[in-house]
Amino acid sequence: MAKERIRRDFEQINKMKHQGTDDFIVDIYEIGNYQIQICIKGPDDSPYKNYLFFLNFQFSIEYPQIPPQVTFMNKIFHPNINVLGYIYLGILKDDWTSDYTVHKILTSIKQLLKNPDEDNSFFPDATLLYKNNKIDFEKKAKEWAQKYAIYN
Repeated sequence: MAKERIRRDFEQINKMKHQGTDDFIVDIYEIGNYQIQICIKGPDDSPYKNYLFFLNFQFSIEYPQIPPQVTFMNKIFHPNINVLGYIYLGILKDDWTSDYTVHKILTSIKQLLKNPDEDNSFFPDATLLYKNNKIDFEKKAKEWAQKYAIYN
């Protein structure tokens, strides 16, 4: 069941990418039966604009009953993403339902990049700066993007 569902999710995002209906997705790489990597563009209205980031999706054989583990492969300065790339996102934890797809996860990550969740910190330094000084937060987020992401 997991392989079939991963294949359908993969086809859905590939179709959207090729139709141009989602400019957030840049490229998709199938690594193995239970792993894909997706290159995304930083959202326009965020400090990550013009930078490319790579996400790793690791699925279990119980997908979609269990969410995939999704990590950023590039370092990113963000309140909800720790230095190892792990993402704090409700739909990847307690709010997961088997109806969610890879595209839903990508859409949620895009929203998270634009609007960090101050209440669920996964990177305390970034959260503190975001809460206290958004201008300095954006400056530091851009510096990290320049250092660790790919300029597009």
